Amino acid sequence: MGILDRLERGLDRGVTSVFSPGRGQLKPLDLAQGLRRECDDQIQVLDRDRTLAPNTYVVYLHGADLERFASWQDTLVEELERALVEHAEHNSYLLAGPVSVTIERDDEVRAGRFETESRTERGSAAPATGGSVGHPIVEIDGQQYLLTGEVTVLGRGGDADIILDDTGVSRHHVELRTAGDGTMVATDLGSTNGTWVDGERIHTPAVVRDGSVLRIGRTRLTVTLPATPDL
Repeated sequence: MGILDRLERGLDRGVTSVFSPGRGQLKPLDLAQGLRRECDDQIQVLDRDRTLAPNTYVVYLHGADLERFASWQDTLVEELERALVEHAEHNSYLLAGPVSVTIERDDEVRAGRFETESRTERGSAAPATGGSVGHPIVEIDGQQYLLTGEVTVLGRGGDADIILDDTGVSRHHVELRTAGDGTMVATDLGSTNGTWVDGERIHTPAVVRDGSVLRIGRTRLTVTLPATPDL
Protein backbone atom coordinates (compact mmCIF):
# COMPACT_ATOMS: atom_id res chain seq x y z
CA MET A 1 0.00 0.00 0.00
CA GLY A 2 1.49 3.35 -1.07
CA ILE A 3 1.37 6.70 0.68
CA LEU A 4 -1.58 7.91 -1.40
CA ASP A 5 -3.55 4.78 -0.47
CA ARG A 6 -2.78 5.34 3.21
CA LEU A 7 -3.77 8.99 2.95
CA GLU A 8 -7.03 8.07 1.25
CA ARG A 9 -7.82 5.72 4.13
CA GLY A 10 -6.65 8.18 6.76
CA LEU A 11 -3.81 5.89 7.85
CA ASP A 12 -0.81 8.19 7.33
CA ARG A 13 -1.15 10.79 10.05
CA GLY A 14 2.42 12.05 9.64
CA VAL A 15 1.89 13.13 6.06
CA THR A 16 -1.69 14.20 6.66
CA SER A 17 -0.57 16.61 9.38
CA VAL A 18 1.70 18.42 6.93
CA PHE A 19 -1.17 19.24 4.57
CA SER A 20 -4.17 19.53 6.89
CA PRO A 21 -3.79 23.06 8.35
CA GLY A 22 -5.68 25.75 6.52
CA ARG A 23 -8.77 25.48 4.38
CA GLY A 24 -8.35 25.33 0.64
CA GLN A 25 -4.79 24.05 0.76
CA LEU A 26 -3.69 21.64 -1.94
CA LYS A 27 -3.20 18.02 -0.86
CA PRO A 28 -1.44 15.06 -2.50
CA LEU A 29 -4.73 13.29 -3.21
CA ASP A 30 -5.92 16.35 -5.14
CA LEU A 31 -2.99 15.91 -7.52
CA ALA A 32 -3.64 12.18 -7.92
CA GLN A 33 -7.31 12.75 -8.69
CA GLY A 34 -6.48 15.52 -11.13
CA LEU A 35 -4.01 13.32 -13.01
CA ARG A 36 -6.55 10.51 -13.24
CA ARG A 37 -9.03 12.97 -14.78
CA GLU A 38 -6.35 14.21 -17.19
CA CYS A 39 -5.70 10.61 -18.19
CA ASP A 40 -9.39 9.90 -18.81
CA ASP A 41 -9.88 13.15 -20.74
CA GLN A 42 -6.98 12.48 -23.13
CA ILE A 43 -7.48 8.82 -24.03
CA GLN A 44 -7.50 7.78 -27.68
CA VAL A 45 -9.81 4.96 -28.77
CA LEU A 46 -7.82 2.88 -31.25
CA ASP A 47 -10.53 0.30 -31.87
CA ARG A 48 -13.29 -1.50 -30.00
CA ASP A 49 -10.89 -3.37 -27.74
CA ARG A 50 -7.97 -0.95 -27.36
CA THR A 51 -7.75 2.48 -25.75
CA LEU A 52 -4.47 4.38 -25.54
CA ALA A 53 -3.80 6.66 -22.56
CA PRO A 54 -1.09 9.35 -22.21
CA ASN A 55 2.05 8.26 -20.41
CA THR A 56 3.82 11.59 -19.83
CA TYR A 57 2.30 14.15 -17.44
CA VAL A 58 3.21 17.58 -16.08
CA VAL A 59 1.68 19.18 -12.98
CA TYR A 60 1.99 22.98 -12.66
CA LEU A 61 1.93 24.47 -9.15
CA HIS A 62 2.23 27.94 -7.68
CA GLY A 63 5.59 28.45 -5.97
CA ALA A 64 4.04 28.43 -2.48
CA ASP A 65 2.45 25.03 -3.10
CA LEU A 66 5.58 23.65 -4.69
CA GLU A 67 7.56 24.64 -1.59
CA ARG A 68 5.15 22.76 0.66
CA PHE A 69 5.68 19.58 -1.36
CA ALA A 70 9.45 20.06 -1.72
CA SER A 71 10.59 17.93 1.23
CA TRP A 72 9.12 14.75 -0.26
CA GLN A 73 8.65 15.65 -3.92
CA ASP A 74 10.55 12.60 -5.22
CA THR A 75 8.36 10.26 -3.20
CA LEU A 76 5.24 12.12 -4.30
CA VAL A 77 6.22 11.80 -7.97
CA GLU A 78 6.73 8.04 -7.55
CA GLU A 79 3.33 7.74 -5.87
CA LEU A 80 1.60 9.74 -8.61
CA GLU A 81 3.22 7.57 -11.28
CA ARG A 82 2.10 4.44 -9.45
CA ALA A 83 -1.45 5.80 -9.15
CA LEU A 84 -1.57 6.44 -12.91
CA VAL A 85 -0.24 2.97 -13.73
CA GLU A 86 -2.91 1.41 -11.50
CA HIS A 87 -5.58 3.64 -13.05
CA ALA A 88 -4.55 2.56 -16.55
CA GLU A 89 -4.52 -1.08 -15.50
CA HIS A 90 -7.95 -0.79 -13.86
CA ASN A 91 -9.44 0.72 -17.02
CA SER A 92 -7.53 -1.55 -19.43
CA TYR A 93 -5.81 1.44 -21.02
CA LEU A 94 -2.74 0.80 -23.15
CA LEU A 95 0.45 2.80 -22.56
CA ALA A 96 2.95 3.51 -25.33
CA GLY A 97 5.86 3.90 -22.90
CA PRO A 98 6.84 4.36 -19.25
CA VAL A 99 4.64 6.61 -17.11
CA SER A 100 6.41 9.85 -16.19
CA VAL A 101 5.19 12.68 -13.92
CA THR A 102 7.05 15.96 -13.42
CA ILE A 103 6.06 18.85 -11.15
CA GLU A 104 6.91 22.35 -12.32
CA ARG A 105 6.52 25.86 -10.93
CA ASP A 106 4.12 28.26 -12.62
CA ASP A 107 3.15 31.32 -10.57
CA GLU A 108 0.37 32.10 -13.02
CA VAL A 109 -1.46 29.18 -11.42
CA ARG A 110 -3.37 30.35 -8.34
CA ALA A 111 -2.14 29.12 -4.97
CA GLY A 112 -4.20 26.13 -3.87
CA ARG A 113 -4.90 25.18 -7.50
CA PHE A 114 -2.98 23.24 -10.12
CA GLU A 115 -3.01 22.57 -13.83
CA THR A 116 -2.07 19.44 -15.75
CA GLU A 117 -1.07 18.52 -19.25
CA SER A 118 -0.23 15.19 -20.83
CA ARG A 119 1.03 13.59 -24.00
CA THR A 120 1.89 10.20 -25.42
CA GLU A 121 5.58 9.41 -25.83
CA ARG A 122 6.55 6.12 -27.38
CA GLY A 123 9.19 4.19 -25.46
CA SER A 124 11.24 1.18 -26.49
CA ALA A 125 8.14 -1.01 -26.16
CA ALA A 126 4.67 -0.33 -27.50
CA PRO A 127 1.41 -2.29 -27.96
CA ALA A 128 1.83 -4.41 -31.08
CA THR A 129 -0.64 -3.64 -33.85
CA GLY A 130 0.40 -6.17 -36.46
CA GLY A 131 3.37 -8.30 -37.50
CA SER A 132 6.73 -8.11 -35.82
CA VAL A 133 8.25 -6.11 -38.70
CA GLY A 134 11.69 -7.38 -37.73
CA HIS A 135 11.24 -6.70 -34.00
CA PRO A 136 10.72 -9.15 -31.11
CA ILE A 137 7.29 -9.41 -29.50
CA VAL A 138 6.58 -10.13 -25.84
CA GLU A 139 3.12 -11.39 -24.93
CA ILE A 140 1.81 -10.79 -21.40
CA ASP A 141 -1.72 -11.78 -20.37
CA GLY A 142 -2.88 -11.74 -23.98
CA GLN A 143 -1.40 -8.29 -24.72
CA GLN A 144 1.47 -8.16 -27.19
CA TYR A 145 4.26 -5.58 -26.98
CA LEU A 146 6.57 -4.77 -29.86
CA LEU A 147 10.15 -4.25 -28.65
CA THR A 148 11.54 -1.48 -30.84
CA GLY A 149 14.59 -0.54 -28.77
CA GLU A 150 17.83 -2.38 -28.14
CA VAL A 151 17.11 -2.54 -24.39
CA THR A 152 13.70 -3.06 -22.75
CA VAL A 153 13.28 -2.98 -18.96
CA LEU A 154 10.32 -4.72 -17.37
CA GLY A 155 9.22 -4.00 -13.83
CA ARG A 156 6.66 -2.50 -11.49
CA GLY A 157 8.18 1.00 -11.52
CA GLY A 158 6.53 3.78 -13.47
CA ASP A 159 9.73 4.34 -15.45
CA ALA A 160 9.95 0.75 -16.74
CA ASP A 161 9.46 0.27 -20.47
CA ILE A 162 6.82 -2.39 -19.80
CA ILE A 163 5.05 -1.82 -16.49
CA LEU A 164 3.73 -4.88 -14.66
CA ASP A 165 1.03 -4.66 -11.99
CA ASP A 166 2.44 -7.50 -9.91
CA THR A 167 3.59 -7.09 -6.30
CA GLY A 168 6.04 -9.95 -6.81
CA VAL A 169 7.88 -7.92 -9.45
CA SER A 170 10.62 -5.44 -8.51
CA ARG A 171 10.58 -1.85 -9.79
CA HIS A 172 13.31 -2.72 -12.29
CA HIS A 173 13.14 -6.49 -12.54
CA VAL A 174 14.60 -7.77 -15.81
CA GLU A 175 16.29 -6.37 -18.91
CA LEU A 176 15.76 -7.77 -22.39
CA ARG A 177 18.53 -6.83 -24.81
CA THR A 178 18.34 -7.52 -28.53
CA ALA A 179 21.19 -7.65 -31.01
CA GLY A 180 21.30 -6.89 -34.69
CA ASP A 181 21.29 -10.59 -35.57
CA GLY A 182 17.86 -11.07 -33.96
CA THR A 183 19.10 -12.75 -30.77
CA MET A 184 17.96 -11.73 -27.28
CA VAL A 185 19.54 -11.90 -23.83
CA ALA A 186 17.69 -11.60 -20.50
CA THR A 187 19.46 -10.14 -17.45
CA ASP A 188 17.97 -10.09 -13.95
CA LEU A 189 18.43 -6.61 -12.46
CA GLY A 190 18.96 -7.73 -8.87
CA SER A 191 15.26 -8.42 -8.35
CA THR A 192 13.93 -9.67 -5.04
CA ASN A 193 12.13 -12.75 -6.39
CA GLY A 194 14.32 -13.64 -9.35
CA THR A 195 13.79 -14.31 -13.05
CA TRP A 196 13.15 -17.68 -14.67
CA VAL A 197 13.81 -18.44 -18.35
CA ASP A 198 12.24 -21.68 -19.61
CA GLY A 199 11.89 -22.97 -16.07
CA GLU A 200 15.40 -22.18 -14.82
CA ARG A 201 16.32 -19.29 -12.55
CA ILE A 202 18.99 -17.13 -14.12
CA HIS A 203 21.90 -15.62 -12.22
CA THR A 204 23.86 -14.41 -15.24
CA PRO A 205 22.65 -13.10 -18.62
CA ALA A 206 20.76 -15.89 -20.40
CA VAL A 207 19.91 -16.42 -24.05
CA VAL A 208 16.21 -16.12 -24.87
CA ARG A 209 14.99 -18.18 -27.82
CA ASP A 210 11.93 -17.92 -30.01
CA GLY A 211 9.02 -19.25 -27.93
CA SER A 212 10.89 -18.92 -24.61
CA VAL A 213 8.74 -18.40 -21.52
CA LEU A 214 9.95 -16.03 -18.79
CA ARG A 215 8.48 -15.89 -15.30
CA ILE A 216 8.90 -12.92 -12.98
CA GLY A 217 6.76 -12.76 -9.88
CA ARG A 218 3.36 -14.17 -10.88
CA THR A 219 3.73 -12.89 -14.44
CA ARG A 220 4.52 -15.11 -17.43
CA LEU A 221 5.91 -13.68 -20.66
CA THR A 222 6.19 -15.44 -24.01
CA VAL A 223 8.80 -14.19 -26.46
CA THR A 224 8.48 -14.29 -30.23
CA LEU A 225 11.65 -13.46 -32.14
CA PRO A 226 11.62 -12.25 -35.73
CA ALA A 227 12.46 -14.80 -38.37
CA THR A 228 16.04 -14.62 -39.62
CA PRO A 229 16.67 -14.97 -43.34
CA ASP A 230 18.25 -18.19 -44.58
CA LEU A 231 21.88 -17.78 -45.53
